[in-house]
Amino acid sequence: MAEKMLGNIARQINHFSGQDEKIHTLIKNFKTLSCQAADVKETVEAEELRSGKKRKRVVDNWLGNVEMMENNVQKLEENRESKRPSLLSGNRIDKLIGEIEELHEEGRFPGGLLLDTCETAADPLLAPELTIQTSKRNIEEILAYLMDDKVWCIGIHGMGGVGKTTLAVHIYNRLRQDFDFHPYWVTVSQENTIGKLQNDIAKNLGLDFSNEGDERKRAAKLSQTLTGENRVLILDDVWNKIPLDKVGIPNKVNGRKTCKLILTTRSLDICRWIGCQAKFKVQPLSEEEAWQLFEETLGQQTDLSPEVRDIAMSVAAKCSGLPLAIITMAGSMREVNDIQEWRNVLKQLEELTMGQEYMANEVHPILEFSYSRLNDMKLKLCFLCCALHPEDQKIERDELIGYFIAEGLIDAGKPWQAKFDEGHSMLNTLLRSYLLESCENDGGRCVKMHDLIREMALKITKEVHPRFMVKAGVGLEDIPAEREWTEDLDKVSLMGNWIEEIPLGRSPRCPRLSTLLLNRNCLRRIADSFFEHMHALHVLDLSMNEDLEKLPNSISDLENLTALMLQGCQRLIYVPPLGKLRALQELNFNYTGIKELPQGVDRLVNLKNLNMEGTFQLKRLPSGILGKLSHLQRLRLSTLGPVEVQAKELEGLRELKEIAVRLLDIDGFTQFVKCLQQPRFGGQLDKYFLAVKDRESDIMRDGNDPDINKVLILSGQYNVNGGEGEDGILLPYDLQLLRITGCSFARGNSCLYDDFFPSLCDNAIALKECELFECEGIESIISSSTSSYSSTSFQSLEKLDLYGLPDFVSLFRSKFLGFAVIAPSCGTFSNLKNLSVSNCPKIKSLFTSILMLLFRTLEVITVAECAQIKDIIETVNENGLETSFFKNHDIPAITLPKLKKICLDDLPELKSIFEGRMVCESIEKIIVHGCPKLRRLPFSLPLVNRQLLGLTNIYADREWWESLEWDHPNAKDALRPYLY
Repeated sequence: MAEKMLGNIARQINHFSGQDEKIHTLIKNFKTLSCQAADVKETVEAEELRSGKKRKRVVDNWLGNVEMMENNVQKLEENRESKRPSLLSGNRIDKLIGEIEELHEEGRFPGGLLLDTCETAADPLLAPELTIQTSKRNIEEILAYLMDDKVWCIGIHGMGGVGKTTLAVHIYNRLRQDFDFHPYWVTVSQENTIGKLQNDIAKNLGLDFSNEGDERKRAAKLSQTLTGENRVLILDDVWNKIPLDKVGIPNKVNGRKTCKLILTTRSLDICRWIGCQAKFKVQPLSEEEAWQLFEETLGQQTDLSPEVRDIAMSVAAKCSGLPLAIITMAGSMREVNDIQEWRNVLKQLEELTMGQEYMANEVHPILEFSYSRLNDMKLKLCFLCCALHPEDQKIERDELIGYFIAEGLIDAGKPWQAKFDEGHSMLNTLLRSYLLESCENDGGRCVKMHDLIREMALKITKEVHPRFMVKAGVGLEDIPAEREWTEDLDKVSLMGNWIEEIPLGRSPRCPRLSTLLLNRNCLRRIADSFFEHMHALHVLDLSMNEDLEKLPNSISDLENLTALMLQGCQRLIYVPPLGKLRALQELNFNYTGIKELPQGVDRLVNLKNLNMEGTFQLKRLPSGILGKLSHLQRLRLSTLGPVEVQAKELEGLRELKEIAVRLLDIDGFTQFVKCLQQPRFGGQLDKYFLAVKDRESDIMRDGNDPDINKVLILSGQYNVNGGEGEDGILLPYDLQLLRITGCSFARGNSCLYDDFFPSLCDNAIALKECELFECEGIESIISSSTSSYSSTSFQSLEKLDLYGLPDFVSLFRSKFLGFAVIAPSCGTFSNLKNLSVSNCPKIKSLFTSILMLLFRTLEVITVAECAQIKDIIETVNENGLETSFFKNHDIPAITLPKLKKICLDDLPELKSIFEGRMVCESIEKIIVHGCPKLRRLPFSLPLVNRQLLGLTNIYADREWWESLEWDHPNAKDALRPYLY
């Protein structure tokens, strides 16, 4: 396909004079690169299958870059069709040829393609601190059995809520911290299928089974990967008998080369059936241990009198020694000191547990009692909604809160951010009551439900209003039979299954159904009849059904719908008219394939959240449509696709709180900023992501501080003129991140701060990150005259990244003595943590010794590919004179108390970091490459008991290292162990 595309390009643009040879080279080189990428992909997939190892992230990144290159080449054809020959210039083609050559070199992967996943360190799991001596003894006994070559399977069994999982988590952490074992943790759901269990194990091993449907082949690959020295597989919460051979879990004793297996289960029979050689029963806590845990959970804020303490001990005893019940009960009684309330609680518990025949049934009444103590019905409903998610799933907090908003459980009259704030407060209340657990997933904040608490929640929804049907994440391939869709259902969750089709004739009669969750399935088709009897539906989530191309027309009649979630339906093209959905408040098209807005969107007068951020196929946005959606609070449009917005269309959105939009040009952007500053807006935006970009720009915001919510990206072949006041570019006063890429700044007006963005003066109080990439004309960032006007210049800035600035000379410019001599105000850069200067060929020094007083907060310094730089810190005295006129021993030391990392790379003329001493007590990494003229490291590092504090690595060429001169005769030997 790529070859055919390139052939077409060659024929179509051949008439541009002087480009024939370059186009031929482009075609030839990209064809070679495409073949190389195909070979790499085929090789890495085969090696993953054969060895069980995982590919390096750099491989996936490289393959993605090759794909992006194909898109860039394809744009050449689009530019020809749009008659934009200027974009087919020799420079443009030369740049692509150069980038293809770089990708070709990077694709050699001299360090190999794969990681040995089984040898990488596992992350620790969070677990409560063990205070019970019995549990500590159990851990030591289990660890001893793991060392026995004759034991390959250990079962931990006991009733629900006694702490089996906690015990297993501590074993997992001990294995990864104190022993030469590689543990893998898999939570087994109640209705686990062989295929799902194989997928879960494979994910932990770094294997990809997405293209392998044969269970036997998957089992063989798992068995091969797990058969190795010191592997331990922990299966938590096993409910049913697991055929180990069919799953792919080795089950033969073969010394320590066989994977060890640990499982937790409520059934001793399962331990026996699987063949556990060692079985440990987790007993309920003794009365003394139970009170100890209860008292610890109450916390110091609960001050109990002797009389109340006696009652509280009786309450703890009613929890039957079950840790989950004890923690949940105590959590609900925190800061309760009133004796009457404690007596009432004890009486209720006595009535709840009276007549219980089996201890296993006692935990549910305790948990239900804690639920009943929630004093807000909306909070109870929020808790029950958490049970709509699959068992043991980590649920993103924002996703949950989105459901709370859609369900109407949060005040609809609040602004969007205030709704999320209230949602977080609700979740925190549930966490404090121990009805939810806090956790993380890929760094994101999540919550999860203990399986017993989820059972309790679902039990409540089967007995009283609201009525739920929950079959989430249980491996369904078809929707439930119609007899299960009873007329009293309020909410149905079928998320996370394998359902591919809702066939004709399915039309459940659910007149009360308000929520239907079908997200994360494999839906391709939905029968038009399916929604015919669901007219009370408020929330419909069809997101993450990647193969769904068309929505049924019956959705047009769901007039009570408040939220329609379609994000991640990448092939979705057809959406029926939506004009009748006047109650709709949330409409999410993010990462769908729609090419035009559905009919009737302009009639959705109550719409508050419209998300079209990933709609790259959307060709246009009808003029005037946004102005009709006057209640919009959250508007997210694609900032990379072809849709552009005129500022005047946004002026009527007076309730707007969050926006991501691509504006037509600088004038349109300035118009929008002026609009923001008018009283009717009054700085009301909580978040904005504004892009002013030409069509060739593919700059996205990534890897930045998640707390940065106000972003401007100016990118493309724009000419930026200088000026004063309104002649300069007007920026929002509360901007947090400014990124400028590929722009040309008028020469003669060289200071970014004064000459091009005068609106930053006195207004840059919130700016945290400033990034300048490949811009001509910028000689400095700030001048001495600026600092005389403002003591807050860049005071909040934490990151400054300068790359590819051909005219850049210095951070500071003095109107009188030239560059980098006079220090600005002491407030300037007073919070800067990360400074990076790369590919700036004219700069000769980064700082002066006087200016270093401004940079005591620096944590990372990076200087790379600056051909003329000679000094990182140029030494000058207080009069601005170079210290070459003075003796080196007169140079005062410089202290950078927070510096953690310095990286110097490809600096051929660098002779000095600093002529004096640099006191860096926090330094962790020193990286020096390609600096042949540098002969001295000036760092004064803290030494305690002959050990350097903090320092972990020095990365440098060994030949260069051996040639260094040292201030102290023992420094070289002291630092050598840290050299890599």
